[in-house]
Amino acid sequence: MKQDCYSTLGVPRTASPGEIRAAYRRLARLYHPDLNSGSEAEARMQQINDAYATLSDPDRRRQYDLHGTMSSATTTGSRRPSRTGAPRRGAARPRESAPQKGEDLEVCVLVSARDAARGARKSFLVERMETCPRCRGTGLEPEEIAIAGRCWRCGGEQRLGRLLRLNATIPAGVADGSRLRLRGQGGAGIDGGANGHVYITARFAPNRGLGHVFSFIMRHLFCR
Repeated sequence: MKQDCYSTLGVPRTASPGEIRAAYRRLARLYHPDLNSGSEAEARMQQINDAYATLSDPDRRRQYDLHGTMSSATTTGSRRPSRTGAPRRGAARPRESAPQKGEDLEVCVLVSARDAARGARKSFLVERMETCPRCRGTGLEPEEIAIAGRCWRCGGEQRLGRLLRLNATIPAGVADGSRLRLRGQGGAGIDGGANGHVYITARFAPNRGLGHVFSFIMRHLFCR
């Protein structure tokens, strides 16, 4: 029986590229052989791959909508044929979703009076989302994997959380509450989007007295 690509992915014929991609990712979570040990999982995943390969490519989708037939490139094997201008083996797949900018991060840095007067180099910890090194931000297994599905390392989310230490230069003469920016050091973008920024709020350390300590603690708590 001829396969209906739209029914296979569970989307209407008017589905957008983003809806098709989301449906594929949802089904891959259910039927990828690494996640589903059922006897029908591999065959079902192959149907899903074939349908997605047809509907995610504008030319193949147009051909399918006109004639109801799938390109032989999607049915004779899971690897795409090499052609001029095609991504090399293992390269990231074309993205269908609109790029999304990564998250901006807010941190507070404690600055002494001496640091404020002379300037200083400060380090601090941040937790940010970074592009998954396995799938390179596609959310899918590399192209050479025979039964492709969601990336096992990031779970198809394209990014991974990481705790790391960053450094920033506090300029001489900085004022209490000054806000600095580290361009592109925030969360990684999605689908080719730009990275976010890190915004640093400089807070002066107390010099003496409980009043100064209380004032500093209150500023530190609410500076975010």
